[in-house]
Amino acid sequence: MSRVVAIVALLLSGCSTPTLHIFESGLDDGTRAKLVQALAKRDIHYRFTELPVPQEYENARLNIPPMTSGDDWLRDIEYAVKEIGFNRLTVSEFNMERHRYTPNNAGLYLVQNRVAQTLPGLLFAHQCQDDSIQLQLKPNGYWQQVGTQYQGRWNYESSFLTLTWRERPNQAPYQQVYAEHEHTVQTLQGPKPAKTFTRQQLFDRPVPVFNCDLQVIFAE
Repeated sequence: MSRVVAIVALLLSGCSTPTLHIFESGLDDGTRAKLVQALAKRDIHYRFTELPVPQEYENARLNIPPMTSGDDWLRDIEYAVKEIGFNRLTVSEFNMERHRYTPNNAGLYLVQNRVAQTLPGLLFAHQCQDDSIQLQLKPNGYWQQVGTQYQGRWNYESSFLTLTWRERPNQAPYQQVYAEHEHTVQTLQGPKPAKTFTRQQLFDRPVPVFNCDLQVIFAE
């Protein structure tokens, strides 16, 4: 940890031109390219770092030194962040995980759907008429029923997984909500940890996966 702190201190000191140090987790190549374009358009000097984003951070956060001036610079950063799809930017003068900044430096932390990094990417039908159904959860917030054209948006909050699907762009979406339950199941290799997502709306929906519970069993 001390080595990481030393590297951070080295990165974040000694710059006369205002420099934005970018820590990112989960940004896809397209979003990263849009960010670079948005920053360049506003003449914001930036550096991407390879250091991890603190686990406490979510969405978009800007850490600045106390008494930072330059409202235009901060406003330009906020505009750039919103251009790549983040709804808001949290600005803070105090820094967790020893991420401290000297004058003319700031840290931008971008976490795109951290949940996608903790939820399994593939779920399997459970308690379903067709147990061959599989659901892929993509890091960009989209889901797809494997091998079909069914796809839509997903969201995870407070142990509930929500899937939405539109038959046509101008129609209201269909929705299914699943409650997450962590437990242990018996397998041929002995007891294994598992997650089951139980559907909350039991009437039939036009999307096959919406009519199934979902489950994943972990090997370890």
